[in-house]
Amino acid sequence: MSCGGGNQNFRLLDGFVGWDAADSKNLDGLDFDDAEGLRLAQINPDAVPPAVVLAYLPPPRLARGCGRCDWFLVYQTRLLRRDCCAPDWKPVWSEACDQHLLKDGIAVAARSHRVAVSDTGAKRVWMWERDGEQLVASINTEHLISDAECDRPNAANRIARPGPLAFSPWGELLVVDAETNSVWRFGPSGEARGKLMIAMPALAYGETIDRLAASDDCSIWLVTRASDGSLKLWRASRGDREYKNADVEQLQKAFKPTGLTAVDEEKGFCIEECGPDGLPVTHCFGWDGEPIKTEIAPPPPPPRHKLGQLLTLAIDSGIPRCRWHRVRIDADTPPGTTLSIAVATSETARELDESVKSQDAGWEDFLAGAPHPLDWQVSPPGAADFLINQPTGRYLYLRLRLKGDGEATPVARRVRIDFPRVTSLDYLPPVYRDNPEAEDFTERFLALFDASIADLDRAIERAPALLDPDGLPDEALPWIGSFLDVVFDPAWAPDLRRKVLHALPGLYRRRGTIAGLTEAIKLVFGVEPAIQELAAERNWGSVAKRDGTPLQNAAQLGAVRLFGKSRARFRLNSSSLGNAPLRSYGNPDHDPLLAQVYRFRVLIPPLSLTADNARQRLEQLIASQKPAHTVASIRFGGEGFILGNTSAVGVDTVIAPLPRPVLGKAGNVRLRRMSVLWHGGRGARKGMLIGETSVVGVQTIVE
Repeated sequence: MSCGGGNQNFRLLDGFVGWDAADSKNLDGLDFDDAEGLRLAQINPDAVPPAVVLAYLPPPRLARGCGRCDWFLVYQTRLLRRDCCAPDWKPVWSEACDQHLLKDGIAVAARSHRVAVSDTGAKRVWMWERDGEQLVASINTEHLISDAECDRPNAANRIARPGPLAFSPWGELLVVDAETNSVWRFGPSGEARGKLMIAMPALAYGETIDRLAASDDCSIWLVTRASDGSLKLWRASRGDREYKNADVEQLQKAFKPTGLTAVDEEKGFCIEECGPDGLPVTHCFGWDGEPIKTEIAPPPPPPRHKLGQLLTLAIDSGIPRCRWHRVRIDADTPPGTTLSIAVATSETARELDESVKSQDAGWEDFLAGAPHPLDWQVSPPGAADFLINQPTGRYLYLRLRLKGDGEATPVARRVRIDFPRVTSLDYLPPVYRDNPEAEDFTERFLALFDASIADLDRAIERAPALLDPDGLPDEALPWIGSFLDVVFDPAWAPDLRRKVLHALPGLYRRRGTIAGLTEAIKLVFGVEPAIQELAAERNWGSVAKRDGTPLQNAAQLGAVRLFGKSRARFRLNSSSLGNAPLRSYGNPDHDPLLAQVYRFRVLIPPLSLTADNARQRLEQLIASQKPAHTVASIRFGGEGFILGNTSAVGVDTVIAPLPRPVLGKAGNVRLRRMSVLWHGGRGARKGMLIGETSVVGVQTIVE
């Protein structure tokens, strides 16, 4: 229950502050600390939703192949395959190549182009390589013995009925004995390696192993099915000696989604795939691989209790003879479910009498509560907000009753209780209070408008929070971006979108500058580029002014070549034929000013952008941040940059000094026109010295 200093005018009941439960029969709220709210409990607390299991672990007759769309399906005497090139199911072997080995296949497993099938008709386990093209093992399950069990005369040496199977990451094939609920190990060539030395979970009568899987972290997963159809999830990590209960979050981290949406033991199954237009498309097939048009319903959730009740302790207002005002509840009631609220007040706190049962029809097995059963005020059906019409009292008791259909359940997330009663009647003249009956009616009538006004005031108070990127859900971030004229890339994670929203004011101020473009690229892609303005690097030399003021492109001997306009383009009576290019556009007098103008280059470090469309996304970002009249070119690191005309230096190139030449040794030194000899006794030349550890990267700009 909520509490705090100062005068309080409301109480909260939820999973954060507590539910003040006096009785929690048939309610599952994780000891009333679940932030998602109260709901009807599952009959089997350890059961997991079949739809979630199906989304990550296919049924025994189906197995994922190596490719993105590869599937294997075993049906009686046929092994079928489906891939992206052939969306229909086709036999793995043609009629000419089919050896008719399968008699009654019930389970299939695939991993790294290896396929295995459990065949109860032939009482064997078949194993193929190359996606079924090469048979490598035929395991007779009626007689098995391993080196580890040779000294155990009483050990079982056979699989009574082969069941689900799976390939492990370490190369073994795991097969379930459907009668004894044990797991056998087999090598790549089919040799028996004994039973898996992990203690099986204690299964109830009629409970069987429905699925077997092995994740890349070397964990072994079991899915058991009870007689009522509910599923349990078990996991044994590396080094475990027994299986432990696993939850849905662990399953989602261990496996990739299968795309299966529905399965029926008689009709077939449905697979959701990406269609040609990029939208998901669902295809349904029978167990024989033939397409079907009959809709298959998703698997139902685990069965739940149909009735549940929450009784609170005495909620203290701290005000003697308090007039309790209002009850509001945040809840969901799916079709087929109901949620009712009842309150009662008292001036003294009462203890719960567990011997007094409810007198309401259908609720005879539940407690009535601390106050008398006739003192409770029940809310109207479906009401989530109602006034408390109870005698004055310091304490209030609240009762929640949840009713479902065995599958769906109502969810109560929060209950807010306001006190004392304050309405607009307090601001009206006293004449409206002369008649007690009229006063009560006027007070309740005005409370309807006060409730609406209070909701509007609360929305106005919370309006600034709607503009806070850190406090909004991920789905609302594009809505905030629309106010700032920003369209998010679908590939951006929510954390990156929040960073972009925070940085937008600064980016808008520096938009169109080198600093702004650098910050935008660093923010979105996590790399710091080097941006070069090509106009500043044009090869036109200029001398300083008469007053000695240096210029941006001031010529330096040995660094900039001075040449006249006749070298830039061909001019009659001025340029030497063949030494100057012919150009038919622009004013020749403007060549020194317009060379490489309005152009810049963006250099990106190598191996920083691994996505396939990284270059396209980077081009879109640069186009949105650069000035409209400029032209940008992008260069990714790793390809090297040019020194001179032919030398290319990459980011991982270490430039070392030349070896000391020795004259006189045959085959070591041949003097040619391009030979480089060692420096003389006066020492090396001054300038840029490249030693044994000099590394030239994409951030290095040599001027």
